[in-house]
Amino acid sequence: MPTCTHCGSEFDVDEARAAVSDEYDGDIDYDEEMEGEVCGDCSISKFDSDINVGRAIMMMNGDEDYDEDHVETYL
Repeated sequence: MPTCTHCGSEFDVDEARAAVSDEYDGDIDYDEEMEGEVCGDCSISKFDSDINVGRAIMMMNGDEDYDEDHVETYL
């Protein structure tokens, strides 16, 4: 079993792949993004963070309704 490069726990790649697919309805490809090196929980946490940073940038650019708390939290 591989060891997660983020948290150090051993994990099953198939389970991580399924967890990411379930969480994001197949919109994010675990294999393309994580290459089997990060467990499902850490992958989901990273994707959530990346998504929130992206939303904050969109808010700053006026592409999404501005939420000051969200922008302050993620930028």
